[in-house]
Amino acid sequence: MPVGRRFVFKVAFCIGIAILLLLSAVPFEIAPRTGAKSLTTLTWGMIESIDSLNPFIGVNDNAYIFYGLVYDYLIAVDQDLKPKPNLAKSWFKVPDAVPYGSVWQYNLSTNTTWHDGEPFDADDVVFTLNMQIGSNYDSIWAYQPYTVLIQSIDKVDQYAVRIHFKDLYGNPSPCPFGDALMMPIVPEHIWGLMTPSVAAFQFENYDPVGTGPFKCTKHTKDEYLGGDAIVLDRNPDYHGMADYGEEVHFDRLVLKFYLEPAGMLSDIQRGKIDMAMFNAPNFMNLQDWLARNPGTPIQTYHGLVCTGFSIDLEVNMKEDAGNGTNSLRLDPEVRKAMAYATDKEYIRDNIYKGYAQIGSTIIHPIYSDIYWEPGPDEIYAFNLTKANETLDAAGYAWDTSYTKRLANSTNPYSPGGELKFTIVVEAELSEDRDTAFFLQEEWAKIGIDIHPLMVSTGVWNTMIYGYAYDLTISYWSGDPDPSYLLFIETSFAHGGWSENKYSRPAYDENYTKAVETIDPVERRGYMINCQKMMYEDCAFMVTVYPHGCYAWRNDTFSGWGDWQNHSGRTLSNFWTANPLYFDLVPLKTEEGGMSLMYVGLGVVVVVVVAVAVVLLRKRRPKKEEEVRLP
Repeated sequence: MPVGRRFVFKVAFCIGIAILLLLSAVPFEIAPRTGAKSLTTLTWGMIESIDSLNPFIGVNDNAYIFYGLVYDYLIAVDQDLKPKPNLAKSWFKVPDAVPYGSVWQYNLSTNTTWHDGEPFDADDVVFTLNMQIGSNYDSIWAYQPYTVLIQSIDKVDQYAVRIHFKDLYGNPSPCPFGDALMMPIVPEHIWGLMTPSVAAFQFENYDPVGTGPFKCTKHTKDEYLGGDAIVLDRNPDYHGMADYGEEVHFDRLVLKFYLEPAGMLSDIQRGKIDMAMFNAPNFMNLQDWLARNPGTPIQTYHGLVCTGFSIDLEVNMKEDAGNGTNSLRLDPEVRKAMAYATDKEYIRDNIYKGYAQIGSTIIHPIYSDIYWEPGPDEIYAFNLTKANETLDAAGYAWDTSYTKRLANSTNPYSPGGELKFTIVVEAELSEDRDTAFFLQEEWAKIGIDIHPLMVSTGVWNTMIYGYAYDLTISYWSGDPDPSYLLFIETSFAHGGWSENKYSRPAYDENYTKAVETIDPVERRGYMINCQKMMYEDCAFMVTVYPHGCYAWRNDTFSGWGDWQNHSGRTLSNFWTANPLYFDLVPLKTEEGGMSLMYVGLGVVVVVVVAVAVVLLRKRRPKKEEEVRLP
C-alpha cells in the first residue's frame, strides 16, 4: 500500500473508532495480548563500553560494574561503604593464628548456584585464589594488590575457607583489610580448564557464568562485539533472597553504550533510558535543560565518587624506555616545573565545568582521615614565574629566539637536550583531550614543548604498560581500603599495575608497613607518608577528583534513595550489586498487562484529533545527531 494511502487509512480508522466511542460513551477495558508477559526493564546509559567480559582482563570502570552485576565477591559493601556479606555470610580473624590477624576464616553461603546450574562451594573460592597466587602471581595481574599478600588458602569444609596472609617478603603477617577483598569468585568447572596465562590474557569469556543477581544471555557475545548494549536477565535463583532477603524486582537490566554523550543526554530527556552517568559538559547541559523544563521527572546528583576516582598526569620513570622518549622527564626539577605550570583551577572550572575538586594525591577525600593535602610550604600551586625560575636554576636556558629551552652540556639526563615531550591520551576521553591541549599551551610559556598523541584505548594500554611514552593522562578508581591505590606506585607493581614505573625505597617501606599494621592510627601515618612522597616527586600528579554526575527518572522506577548521604547507592559502586538494585521498583511494564480506561466524550474527541494530526504530519524520524530538544 503506498505511503499516502496508509496515512488516509489510519486517519479514517481512528475517526471510525471515535464515532463508536461517542455513541457508547462507556468505560472500556484494554485486555492483555494473548500470551504476553509483563516485562520490566531498567536501562542504564554509559559513555564508555566494556573493554572485556573477562574479569581478569578488563580495566575500565564500566567493565568492573559489569563484573559486579554478574559475579559475586566474598564480601560486598553497603550503602555507606561498610563491609556487607555476599558469598561469605560471616568472617573472623582466627584467634590462635600467629601473628594474630594473619589468618581469616570466611563462612560461605549454602544457597548459591552458578548461573549454569552447577553448585557453588568452597572449592570455587580456593580455586579462584590459588589461580592468582604463588607461581601464578605474575600471570594474573588483575587483583595483585590483594594476591601479593596472600600466602595460601585452605578449605575448612564444604562451605568455609581460611586465607593465610603474608607480608611482601613472604612472612606470615596480619592483614588489616581481610573484610575488604574485592575480587570476583569464578567457577572452577569453567576456569579450571585453562592455564592462568590463558585466563589472564587470551580467554574472551563470551559466556560469563557467575553467581550474581544478574545473568548473561545467549546473545551476550554478539551484543559485546556489537558494542551498542548488553542485556542482563534477573537471576531468579540468586542466593541473596534466601541469605539476606535481597531480591531484584525487575526482569532485565540493559547496559547501553554511547559513543557520543550528547546522544545519552537526549535519551534520558526523552525517557529512553532510566539512569545514566554523565561527563561534566553534558551534565551541565542537562542541568540547564531541567531549569528550563521544571517538573520533568528527572532527578540528578553530583558529588565525589565513592570509588576514589581521580585524574592523573603521569611521567614515565623507566630509565631505559627508549622508543624515542625524552630522558629529561627523569629530572625532578623538570617535573616540579611541570607541576607549578599546571593550573588545576582552570582544569576544574573549565574542563570539568566545576564538577570536580582539585586533587593532590591518589588517595581521595572519600577516604576521610587517610586523605592528605599539602600545606602552604608543600603545595605546588600554579605559578608560571616559579616554574620558569625552577628551570632556570636547573640549567635549562631559552634558545636565542626564546621559543624553547635546552639542557646545559653537563645535564646528567640528556646533555643539550630539548624540553620536548609527547603526551599520550585516550582519544575517546574528551576531558583528557582538552586537558592535554590546554597544557600544551600553558607549558609553552615555560619552554616545555609537549605534543598530544591521540590513540585508541587498546593502543594506549600497549604503550603505557609497555613504558613506551613520556607523559600520559590516566584515571584511577580504588576499592574500599586505600592500600589498593597506594600499591600502584610501589616497585612491587612494576610490570603489572604500575603505569609509570615509579620507585622509591622509602615509599615501599611505608607501604609495607601500611598493609601489615592493624592499628588504624599507626597505619594512617604510613599512608600519609606515602602520599607526601608521591606528591613531592611529581611523577604522579593528580589534577582533579571529578564528581560523579548522575541522573535518573522518577517516572519509571521508585526506590532510588538518598545518594548524597549514602554514596554506596550511586551507580559508581561496582563492588557487586549495590543496594540500589534491590530497592528499585518498576512503575510500569514494557508490554502486556491490563489497564482500565474511562473515556469521556471530550477526551475521545481530543485524542482522535491529536492522533490524526500526528499521523498527517509525521514523515520520518530524524537521525540521532539531528535531534534538538527545546
